[in-house]
Amino acid sequence: MTETTTKKNRILVAATALVIVLMVGAVVAAGWFGVGWARAAFVEKPKADARESALSDARQAAINLNSFDAANLDQSFANIESSITGGLVDDLNATKDQLAQQTKQTGARSTAEVLGATLTSLNTDDGNADALVVLATTTTWPDQSSRKVRVTMRLTMDEGDDGVWRASKSVNLGNAAVLDQSPAASPAPAPPADPNAESPAPDAGGQ
Repeated sequence: MTETTTKKNRILVAATALVIVLMVGAVVAAGWFGVGWARAAFVEKPKADARESALSDARQAAINLNSFDAANLDQSFANIESSITGGLVDDLNATKDQLAQQTKQTGARSTAEVLGATLTSLNTDDGNADALVVLATTTTWPDQSSRKVRVTMRLTMDEGDDGVWRASKSVNLGNAAVLDQSPAASPAPAPPADPNAESPAPDAGGQ
């Protein structure tokens, strides 16, 4: 074997070894990125979707639990019932008639808007989550007085078979903070006395 042939063989072996190393690296990289893609597709995305759904439904539950209208109680209760489950359903059934009577007597109407919300825990395996929701609720009465307060709620959310998250527990944290309050409307002033009206005759007294 000549020296030239020996050098060629050495070059061929080195080139073959380099190709093998590159191929192994490519396979490892493909496996790594493949695992990452699979995790993103089958683990992280469903969890992110569950987090978004749980938070959105917690916001809506908080709104429904703090909204009512004496002029349309059936719809008010229907909205509440669509956002609760478990123990909260039992609580509502036990107090529904009393709540309806009190609301009709006051003629009040309350609306709510979410100021901020976040999930403090999420378990997608068990289908439950905890949320904190801060709301501003505005209640108005027939005499045109109104009161706006800030309320902070802690909700325990459970995922139903239909994919909707509903509140099974609800706790108000601390006292409501008054944001705005308007007094009752002033009564209309009495009409001015008619200057041409005759004054009542004085009492002549007894005989």
